[in-house]
Amino acid sequence: MVGLTKEQIINRIIRHRGLSKEEIEERIAELAKTHGISEHAAAVMLAEELGVKLEEGEELLHIADLVPGMSNVNIVARVLRKFPPREYKKRDGSTGRVANLIIYDSTGQARLVLWDNFVSKYYDELSPGDVIKVIDPLVKEGLRGVELHANYRTRIIKDPEDPRVEEIPPIEEVRTYNYRRMKIKDLEGSERFVELRGTIARLYRVITYDSCPECRRKVDYDPASESWVCPEHGPVKPVKMVVLDFGLDDSTGYIRVTLFGDDASELLGENPEEIDERLKKLIEEGLTMREAGRKLAEETYYPLLGREIIVRGNVTEDKFLGTLLKARTWEDVDERREIELARRELREVLRAFGGE
Repeated sequence: MVGLTKEQIINRIIRHRGLSKEEIEERIAELAKTHGISEHAAAVMLAEELGVKLEEGEELLHIADLVPGMSNVNIVARVLRKFPPREYKKRDGSTGRVANLIIYDSTGQARLVLWDNFVSKYYDELSPGDVIKVIDPLVKEGLRGVELHANYRTRIIKDPEDPRVEEIPPIEEVRTYNYRRMKIKDLEGSERFVELRGTIARLYRVITYDSCPECRRKVDYDPASESWVCPEHGPVKPVKMVVLDFGLDDSTGYIRVTLFGDDASELLGENPEEIDERLKKLIEEGLTMREAGRKLAEETYYPLLGREIIVRGNVTEDKFLGTLLKARTWEDVDERREIELARRELREVLRAFGGE
């Protein structure tokens, strides 16, 4: 007898065959009706038909295994970053809180989203470097890949006893995880997972927009229903999302960088609501959003000019703006790490010339 629940079987089919959860549920229901069996038995039958093995025991998933729509999963990961909690308006008019954490394991990174009581229950207890086990979160598609959303069924265990703990790299190493350091002059316009070190040489604009509190995509106001509507989640109470455009110079070249969300707010040193209020005041003075965004960047956040940082993301070519870096994250320069990188490069050069 297979020791897996129906949900676990569905998750394995999703992961190994790429079918949607809705399609799998429909096929299970058809098999159950046709053969007069339970849906659990029908799920086992469907897995056998599709060639998906159902081994005994708990499936030890990793972040790279997750697919939006999966449920009844658990992930063991280390906390990489924490962003300050933010308030948002619920549909009933009350105020809620949401906080984002970046977690990682040996296969990749994901965003862990804590809602309302989970913020007060877990946020203060967790710090970068802590290892946690996230049990039964909702797995959703976010702007930057898979996200784990804590819900009423979710449990988070700190310092779990789990074989996956030993696989997770220490936080000192993971900053370069999947990213390669490059010089701006060497970029060709389509590189992925690039890391650049440079100085903020220009501030182009700072803008905000209303976004869905779940997927953070832009939402539009519908006058007919008097509500903000997300294409995926329907009517929502929006939260403010920040976009910062700046120029980075590394002495070999110059590139325009776009930074979004919590990372942009963190670099600017203010929360999204404060930034949005600054923009509104400028617009009330007669400026357009574009003009206000440029003025705010140049006159309020100018102290950022000359600051040396590390940015990581993907390089793209824009028809009008040329080569761009769409940054996923940033951090200040760690001199000890930079010394180690320089030593590593020197060793590679020596080896190339028959040295050590």
